[in-house]
Amino acid sequence: MGVNIKGGNNSTGLANVSSNYELQVVTPQTEIDAGFVQISTEMDAGDVLGTRTVLPPECSDDFRLRVGLDQTLFNAAFEGTTVLTTLYNQLLTTASVAQANGFLTLNSGSSTTQSHAAYVRTHRHFPTFGTYPTYLDMWIREVTPTATNAISEWGFLYLTNQQTQQPLDGIYFRRDSGGSLYGVVTNNGTNIAITTAINVTNVPSRDGVGAFDPTESNHYLIVYHNDVARFWINDVMVAELSCPAANAQFTSSSNTPVGFRVLNTGTVSPTARQLSVGFINVGFGDQNVNKPWSHALCGMGAGSYQYQNGNTPGPTVTRTNGAHGHPASGTTRIAGTWTNTTGPALNSLGGLWTTPAMSGLTSDADYPVFAFLNPAGTAVLPGKTLYVTGVRVGEAYVAAAASTNAMLLSYILMVGNSASTTSTTDANATVSGKSIAIGGHGFTPTEAVGNSKAGFEVRFDSPLMVPAGNYFHFVVRPFGTPTSNTLVVTSSLAVNGYFE
Repeated sequence: MGVNIKGGNNSTGLANVSSNYELQVVTPQTEIDAGFVQISTEMDAGDVLGTRTVLPPECSDDFRLRVGLDQTLFNAAFEGTTVLTTLYNQLLTTASVAQANGFLTLNSGSSTTQSHAAYVRTHRHFPTFGTYPTYLDMWIREVTPTATNAISEWGFLYLTNQQTQQPLDGIYFRRDSGGSLYGVVTNNGTNIAITTAINVTNVPSRDGVGAFDPTESNHYLIVYHNDVARFWINDVMVAELSCPAANAQFTSSSNTPVGFRVLNTGTVSPTARQLSVGFINVGFGDQNVNKPWSHALCGMGAGSYQYQNGNTPGPTVTRTNGAHGHPASGTTRIAGTWTNTTGPALNSLGGLWTTPAMSGLTSDADYPVFAFLNPAGTAVLPGKTLYVTGVRVGEAYVAAAASTNAMLLSYILMVGNSASTTSTTDANATVSGKSIAIGGHGFTPTEAVGNSKAGFEVRFDSPLMVPAGNYFHFVVRPFGTPTSNTLVVTSSLAVNGYFE
């Protein structure tokens, strides 16, 4: 039944309408006359599921609105052409994996042979915390998503045999043989909940141009906690699964790796199925974790002890050069050639070091023992900043006795130099290193072999910053009279920090 509303002209008992025929409503200004208004937020418009999903805000017992700060746990792109083995484990059965053009592509060799499989997962497993959601964002594109006799999966995905069709644990998207898309939850090898094929009819394209196309790069999101798991594509919720009453949580393990797989279940037709992963982000929601940013970055594989994405995987402390630093087993650790301002300048972020006899050195001269080049960024490789949060100079051991004169070895850190030579000056295209003295070791004229001086640690409340393409130097500067002094010292340097 329709109700006619017309302007009351401020008359008693009549409602007013605006010139646009809108009912004019003012909430009561007297507290005792005030009613209640329920506030809710729309999580999803229901374009795919058919009904809107709305949730009310939540207050604590102290009447504070419950809010949280998201915390990134893992963030990874795929620049360069080298798969970072420090982050990912590759389980391959003939099918290959390649990294190029910003994507990690599974089945890059286009295998169509039955039982060929490629599975890549993170070494790190990610937790869930009760009702606090865990988020997994993935930017994915597919090749031949409608191929038969092939499946592809992406999400929280754990299995130990890449050729076994059934995963062991996880919450993930599955593209089945023929192209149907599912949201799947697996608990201890059994699917405890699986949606019908996800309807992508009303899913927009990521850039808003044209219809959704799985062969384009699309944004897939999984959000879950112990009660519900939601699947999203390009900011539209496409599936929602509730945890069965018989289970305390979705997965058998509360910590699950991020994984991606392509498996040929038969002879694939018409062409090979591929899965290309362009970017990953895992995060916590709704809780103020207060994890220091350096801790978060190191959890993403950005610790200063290893090279970063796009570079050859390996440690930043050398283990292969017997002439300097940290030798491999069976090699001889010797001093190398120490040259004022230029050497030995080993490209190593710390390690073991040995001086030559003091008689071969010059007093009050800088000898760069370590000159670590923070890899430069390019158009296709990330240039990351190295933050040095602390160093430890190890115990100084007398390897050859002193013969005359006292000596002091002073230690200097230099950051930001554009060259390995410590005498580099500031100019249009060069940058001089900026120095900070961190201490030293003193030696008497009668030091005997086996004597040692205590090591020490220096922490930086304000970290030392080394931009990409610039150097971190550890400089030893001797003071005293080196002439005829046979003293030889062995020590070490440990560097604590992270890349961002």
